[in-house]
Amino acid sequence: MAQSTHISVTQTLPVFETCTHIQGDQSEQQVCFNRFVMNHLMNELHWPEGLKENGKVFVELKFDATGHLAEVNSLRSYDDLAKEEALRAMRTLPDPISPGTVDGEAAPVSMVVPVMFTRN
Repeated sequence: MAQSTHISVTQTLPVFETCTHIQGDQSEQQVCFNRFVMNHLMNELHWPEGLKENGKVFVELKFDATGHLAEVNSLRSYDDLAKEEALRAMRTLPDPISPGTVDGEAAPVSMVVPVMFTRN
């Protein structure tokens, strides 16, 4: 009979300056990270000229082991204009003040952020 081995890896996201007050609680850190990114997008994102409909772009953020935003990629998009604007806006994120970690060590981490384009 085969034995299954469960490997537990603890990953944390990079920490932006507005989230430094949260220590140790990963779910709170995740909420703060998401809130920071969404607030940044609300201030930075513009409706592209020529974009005709609402939709969603899935953007992958890859941070290197120093916490620097190393790559911004579109995984899926409903429109090329929306994709380009979502990528542009995400590239303007400031560097976090501390990197993401894997098992307590600074490490590259990535996450996917849905970017909504909605016009009433």
